[in-house]
Amino acid sequence: MDSIDFFYDIGSPYSYLCATQIDGVAAKHERAVRWRPMLLGAVFKATGNDMPARVPAKAKWMLQDLALWAESYGVPFTFPPSFPPNTVRAMRACAYTDQKGKAREFSLALFEGYWARGVDPSSPEGITHAASLAGMDGAEVIAATETQPIKDALRATTDAAIAAGVFGAPAILVGDKLFWGNDRLLLLDRVLAGSVGS
Repeated sequence: MDSIDFFYDIGSPYSYLCATQIDGVAAKHERAVRWRPMLLGAVFKATGNDMPARVPAKAKWMLQDLALWAESYGVPFTFPPSFPPNTVRAMRACAYTDQKGKAREFSLALFEGYWARGVDPSSPEGITHAASLAGMDGAEVIAATETQPIKDALRATTDAAIAAGVFGAPAILVGDKLFWGNDRLLLLDRVLAGSVGS
């Protein structure tokens, strides 16, 4: 079976929403999810895309949309005053925890810290708290973000996303099918069930 690759950036609110649900969708079809941290800013630059929040009409709509999705999922959500965050260190931390087999646990904790409590995901506080919830040492994770191998690992995953046609976040790849956006989880579910796209 094709794997489910979940490309995300902690600074993306729709990635947060998708992250709270994607494992449940995959489990219904006995699939595993590969959590693939990427730098959304680099993806935007490479593809000529931009965040919806930079368009005033979209930004106004997005606040209501995000709140409705969060309510429908039953997950906490508060739009942080520091948006958009600089997630370079956060995403390097995700890349490091991915190598340790803890990307899911760490990333979910980092997502919740930012999108429910407004904690800067690249701050020592944010990373340390998420690391502790993932059973890791915060100082070790922070130190790893400054090493060249981790910088290169994040760059490689970002480049792989761009090469696969990813232009925003969240992006989900199953074989040659690309699903963009939290709202595509329903379509993903149907494709995995074989009811469409066969």
